[in-house]
Amino acid sequence: MFILTGIMSCQTRQSGMSEPPVDTTTVNRADTPTISTDTHYFWSSEWDKKGLVMKKYSQISPDSLNPASLIQKLNTIYPQIRLHFIKISNDSIFVRISRSRYLTQQMGSSGADAYLAEVTYNLTELRNINFVNMQFKQGDHASPGTYTRTDFIETKN
Repeated sequence: MFILTGIMSCQTRQSGMSEPPVDTTTVNRADTPTISTDTHYFWSSEWDKKGLVMKKYSQISPDSLNPASLIQKLNTIYPQIRLHFIKISNDSIFVRISRSRYLTQQMGSSGADAYLAEVTYNLTELRNINFVNMQFKQGDHASPGTYTRTDFIETKN
């Protein structure tokens, strides 16, 4: 049921995107995902039978690659979750979600994981940003903390 909810919410969000995907990276494998360092993309997530999959969509212009524009785009895609910029310190960006109930209680675990992954992947497109510190009230499906892209890669034991 959780996977179906994640798939349905991803399909709804993606239907509003005008450009087709340009590249894909699966993040639930033990191998390291390919991360392009010379071209910036906007990232979206999907669930498939293997797990959470991150996809690169429309190339981002270097002129619009800043915290405000990325956060605005994420807030447009997820109007129920309002992400706010706090600061950048060293290689970390700090953001806050003032009303986190939708994220932590209503999206389910799959939806919350997909949102956290999308925020992390998109904000780490910023130059020299490797960590995303998300501050919000903890709930059943999501916890605040500092995230990196590797947090969304499932490893085999």
